[in-house]
Amino acid sequence: MFSSLNLNFTHHQSIGPITLTNVSNGRVERNQIVDSFVAVSGYLLSNCSISDNILSVSFSGISVACSNFTLISNNTQGYEPCIYGMSVDYCRNITISLNEFKNITAFGMYAGWNYDLHIIENSFLASTSESSHTWVGIQVQGEELCSIQRNVVSDFGYTGMDVRGSNYTVQDNNITSCDIGFRISTNNSTFTGNRINGSNIALDMVQANDTKVHGNSVVGRNGHYDTGIAMHGGHDCDIYSNIISRIGSGLFLQGASRFNVSDNSVTDGRYGFVFGWYANWGLPNGPFFDCDIINNTLDNGGIYLTMENYEGWDFDTIRFVGNTVHGEPIGLFTNLDQETIDGDSFGQLLLVSCNEITISGGYFYDVSSLVRYYDYDDHGQASAITLVNCTACDLANNNFHSNTIGITLRDSSHCSITGGFGYYNSWSTISLSYCADIDVENVDIRDSLTGIDLRWSYNCYISNCLVRDNTEGIALQYGLNCTLSHNTIFQNSDGIYLDDSDGSEIRSNTVYGNDRGVLLNSTSECLITQNNVYDNIGVGISLDSTSNRNEIFNNTLSFNTPNAICEGTSNHWDNQIDTGNWWSDYNGEGPYIIDENDQDNFPITNEPTISNETTTTNGSWSIDPFLVGIVGGVVGIIGLVIIIAYRRRVAVAN
Repeated sequence: MFSSLNLNFTHHQSIGPITLTNVSNGRVERNQIVDSFVAVSGYLLSNCSISDNILSVSFSGISVACSNFTLISNNTQGYEPCIYGMSVDYCRNITISLNEFKNITAFGMYAGWNYDLHIIENSFLASTSESSHTWVGIQVQGEELCSIQRNVVSDFGYTGMDVRGSNYTVQDNNITSCDIGFRISTNNSTFTGNRINGSNIALDMVQANDTKVHGNSVVGRNGHYDTGIAMHGGHDCDIYSNIISRIGSGLFLQGASRFNVSDNSVTDGRYGFVFGWYANWGLPNGPFFDCDIINNTLDNGGIYLTMENYEGWDFDTIRFVGNTVHGEPIGLFTNLDQETIDGDSFGQLLLVSCNEITISGGYFYDVSSLVRYYDYDDHGQASAITLVNCTACDLANNNFHSNTIGITLRDSSHCSITGGFGYYNSWSTISLSYCADIDVENVDIRDSLTGIDLRWSYNCYISNCLVRDNTEGIALQYGLNCTLSHNTIFQNSDGIYLDDSDGSEIRSNTVYGNDRGVLLNSTSECLITQNNVYDNIGVGISLDSTSNRNEIFNNTLSFNTPNAICEGTSNHWDNQIDTGNWWSDYNGEGPYIIDENDQDNFPITNEPTISNETTTTNGSWSIDPFLVGIVGGVVGIIGLVIIIAYRRRVAVAN
């Protein structure tokens, strides 16, 4: 048994209870070393063995440098917290096997600039103390011809294995509950058969070249924000036949070239494959190019695109073939011109920089990135159909069910969305951002967080849509000069919501049975006319204190509670000539008083006839809610009379 509380260093090595320098054919075996800073230190060893020792030290268990043909085997560090398990530097032909190090507070093992190093069947377990700042289970760098096989690494706060160098074989290791499973910056190396559970990033490839990652199994930490295989930069790598589950982003690729990503399976996650772009500290950013994305099996959110601009992408060099979501083909179309796409042939579509494309038909479902995070629903941005930087495209009679978003248009212009329906899409059925001159017509939308969501878009036109049972029916945020016309909007929390969307027009809509009918927030110089707004239990039309100079006239406002709220300034509730609005609670004399600062000077006494039929392409029919109510009442009365007559007839017969 050895014990020493001294911690000293020479120029080349630490000094411990057992220190060997320039030793050949030595054996350090079956010793017990306790209450020490360092256990065994070796320098310039040849054909030596350090094995079967029991260690209980606080700084470093075993340290070997500038040695060759040496075996470090079957040593055990007990439960005494230890900063470094072992280190091996500038060595050749070293085998490290069957060692067990527990309660590591910084590094399990560090190896640098070795040749022909073999790390086999070791166990490195990090301290779980809240005061510990554990870093890496196994870190190797600058190596040549290194094999790392069948090791167990657990609970390290930064990385399970950090591997940098050339000609590695990393196989059949188990990494559990490390923030990053593998950090890979290698050349001509292979990672296969490894199992990574509970990591934030399972395999993080950073500037890896000519490296194969295949046959690995990944189970994520929570399926929300974690990543299976992240590929940042590098070239000529093969990522194939990996099984990835319960993960936020299964495959994430950016800034790389000549990667082959094929035959991977991603299940029970948010996104299957992410086109990455965004910069992270120390990681290559920008687009990838000249890559093969082939025969990957995805579920839930399928593919997702993050892009800052489109000029840097050379999509024509990306071969995207045979990939599926929920067993249905995923279509990626780029730089396409004047073509028709049959929506029935795909489960998900992504179009980039396309012109005059028609997407006809299709039933798109379950493309979803919704996750429950504590008590919060994080919807994500998975979309069944996505158009980016497209012009003059037509989407006709597409149907959507249980996606996060049905249709996403971003940075696109002069496109149309016509017909079809969208039910139970968790975020929205239609989402437009940074778009111009988009027409949305005759779409039946229900049961979304937001039925139609427009952001940073202008000159868009939404008409003849049936929008019901959403949290927000139609929402415009940071828009300009948009028009909402002839829509029927009912049983939403908010029927129409405009936020910072000046110069817009709300005309000839029927808005009823919502918690709140029409809301303007920080929105000015809009026209609201010829709308039928009734039976909204919160308010009919509401303008907040930052909504000014709006014109509201020739509307029917009836039986809302209240009919109107106006907190802004210089808003006009009539046309300033002779026409105001029809109010259900107007007493018939003088102006209609909204509040002490606002009034309708020309309230209409005869309820106007407003043309606001909504027609969908799912059938040749129109809806007039008031008429439906009357017809329903008449049918009910007729039914009641028939029942009474029938009962009386039976009574007489008896």
